Amino acid sequence: MTNARNTPHPRIAILGSTGSIGSQALEVMAEAPQPWHPVLLTAGKRVAPLLEQAHCHSPERCVVIDPDDHAAFATAHQHGTEFQVGEQRQLDSIAELDLDLVLNGITGAAGLRASIATLEAGIDLALANKESLVTAGVLLKRSASASGARIIPVDSEHSAVIQCIADSDPATIRRIILTASGGPFRGKTREQLKDVTVEQALQHPTWKMGPRISIDSATLFNKVLEVIEAQELFGQPVGGIEVLVHPQSIVHAIVEYQDGTSIAHLGEPDMRVPIRHALHRGIRTAGQFHPLDLVQRGQLTFEAVDHATFPALEIGKVVLDHPGTTLGAVLNAADEEAVAGFLSGSVGFLQIYPLVEKALQDHQPEALVSLEQVIETDRETRERVRSWYR
Repeated sequence: MTNARNTPHPRIAILGSTGSIGSQALEVMAEAPQPWHPVLLTAGKRVAPLLEQAHCHSPERCVVIDPDDHAAFATAHQHGTEFQVGEQRQLDSIAELDLDLVLNGITGAAGLRASIATLEAGIDLALANKESLVTAGVLLKRSASASGARIIPVDSEHSAVIQCIADSDPATIRRIILTASGGPFRGKTREQLKDVTVEQALQHPTWKMGPRISIDSATLFNKVLEVIEAQELFGQPVGGIEVLVHPQSIVHAIVEYQDGTSIAHLGEPDMRVPIRHALHRGIRTAGQFHPLDLVQRGQLTFEAVDHATFPALEIGKVVLDHPGTTLGAVLNAADEEAVAGFLSGSVGFLQIYPLVEKALQDHQPEALVSLEQVIETDRETRERVRSWYR
């Protein structure tokens, strides 16, 4: 396996390249004096933007899982680029293309197989697909340990935690604090949230994201997934993993140590920064970004989470209390289906919480032993949740 630290042109795959994370990753790769070129680009459905990316970046292979325009993809032609269809071809490509790094920017549980395949192949995984760790963290860590591959978080909060920890002894960490913007409905009451629309819920005040993660940020279920991800990555320190609402989104995480020291990671909200850190595997390379001007920014404020209005973190505690079980898969599948129901108009905003809670309460957790177990739990949960609102 080629070491990307020692080669000017590491062989990188971008999975979910047409999404927000994937598109920004390509921007980061192109900004270097000698631009990096992706070896593999994949997309879920969107053929047109994938073909445009292929034209701009000349990958060796493009794969679309379920093309929305079969004719356009079937007739696509570009010298030096193969065009293939299907999830299995994505998995095969990970194993075949002698990759140094895979950035998994796929949204939802659909990214799990690719995460496992990457680590089993001994390839470092830059992970933006937090659902992989939420649903099957023990399996990912087992595969990484067996192959020697690394899991490198791309989420801004987890990238921040890694940088705050640096070379410190993990045993000296007392507490980890993740921050949340509070989403578009910060300060609202449950009464005010009864009739919110999809359009309102998608208006995140800080980040530009896809529909699922935008709704999860509005409900704070996104922060539940991030806390579980942090537990999988960093363990559970004696003081726990906490969440503070920080509307300005400048402080991304704080690590508190047993000597009373707290180290915080600050930066303008720009996903290209943690993506750059992940793609360069911790090497601080120059890149395009907006410098942080604290005087111009003014006051930085912090608030406790309003659990009464936004009970997601309370609902998700059961998963944190039972790590390494099928409850993570239940939480993610129930949330994905409830959000899909809200986006389609079948579920009210506040109904998302009881749907997820009921799915967790109705499930008898089992210790995770296989990928097939996760997939079956995911399938069963989705069917149950859909039956409750359709």
